[in-house]
Amino acid sequence: MPRIDFPTQAARIMFAAAAAAGLALALAGCADSRGPQPAFYQNLARSGGQLDAGNALNLINNYRQSQGVGAVSLNPALMSLAKGYAASLAGNARTNRNVQPDGKLRARLQSAGYQAADVDESVTAGYHTFAEAFSGWRDSPPHRKTMLMKNATEMGIAAAYAPNTRYKVYWVLVMAQPK
Repeated sequence: MPRIDFPTQAARIMFAAAAAAGLALALAGCADSRGPQPAFYQNLARSGGQLDAGNALNLINNYRQSQGVGAVSLNPALMSLAKGYAASLAGNARTNRNVQPDGKLRARLQSAGYQAADVDESVTAGYHTFAEAFSGWRDSPPHRKTMLMKNATEMGIAAAYAPNTRYKVYWVLVMAQPK
């Protein structure tokens, strides 16, 4: 190993301090950080992963507020509708490569007994965390339009896990204004 000659004692001390700081940073990077992870970073592309709908609602409402749009609340019928459709998408994933709305939202709403004056839906797949899904929706004009639906006052959201499929996680977001 080559020898390093330092012109002064101060330079030697500064080098030693910098080396110690670098070593401390390297060791900190190896440290086990198993503290609680925010819910929006939970990996849903594994068995047992669950979407925290309340956390999703808060993040969506914060975004809506930052864009000058009113808050929404979770609606049990819309939650059930989103959950059922996400499960259907995940169940059909092996035979249907396209992940897009089926054009039957109004019929699904009627079957759920939900009377909507206005409604919109986002259907996506492949995002493994809610943080990824939210970012993807925010950056996509059609999905952003759904999240920022001005007259919406209620929403439903769900994710369904399908191992051994191309996308692994299937998402449905329904924004609505009831009649």
